[in-house]
Formats: sequence, C-alpha cells, structure tokens
Amino acid sequence: MKDRLRILTVEDEPAVTHMLALLLGGPGAKITNACDGWMALMKIGAAAEPFDVIITDHRMPRMNGLDLVRRLRVRQFTGKIIVLSAYLTKENIQAYEELEVDMMLAKPFDVGELQLAMDLLTKKPSAPFTAPLAAPAVNG
Repeated sequence: MKDRLRILTVEDEPAVTHMLALLLGGPGAKITNACDGWMALMKIGAAAEPFDVIITDHRMPRMNGLDLVRRLRVRQFTGKIIVLSAYLTKENIQAYEELEVDMMLAKPFDVGELQLAMDLLTKKPSAPFTAPLAAPAVNG
C-alpha cells in the first residue's frame, strides 16, 4: 500500500495554490503545484509515480482546465480529477461531464466540501461517528 496520496494542484492564483497546499498537505499527502495546464502536463510526464488526484482550475493562461482534462483522457490518466473554478458555465460543466471528471466545485469553495470530496474520491475513511443509543441513566 502506498504511504502518501500524490496530489497535483493546477492553479494560476498563488493564494489559492497556497490554501490548497495547507488544506490537503500533511503527512498523508504529497502536494505538487503547477501554474497552468501546460506546466501540469510537464510535471505529470516527469513524475516518477503517477498522481492519484489532480485538482485543476478552469481559466488559466496557456492551457485551460478543459484542454488539460482532454489531454489527460487521451493519455488514459487513471487518477481522480476535481475541477475547482469560478467559471463553470453550463457549457463548461457539460464538457467536463462528457470527459467524466470526478467532481466539480465552484469558487469560492467550501473547505469542508473539498475535504469531503477528497475523502470520497480517495476512499479515505471518515472519522468514526457514533451516536449514543440512549441517554445514560442519571441516578438522582
């Protein structure tokens, strides 16, 4: 079993890149960043091991998220793909659905939703939650 989740974030806004690294990084994950789709393809090609998850913005210079996902599908990328963008028009959503991305989240995004999406897509067990079956009896 692999010890760390390999995540590639593809984002042209440094503040969002930094926030994603803070949210998703840690001992269980290795985060790699790319500033656009073109750089992402370079890093994917140079990676010693394939990425488990790619989180991409849509609107970026040189190569947008849609073109990146198209090229990933041609390369038969087997990991999970999350699109995180403020520019999810009906046309973009339909195009991403046709390319079978795993999840789309609109910016500004909810941190909890992103974490839940990551947990679901990577089959990470969520924290156990047990509700008491009955209130304990109070001896008065």
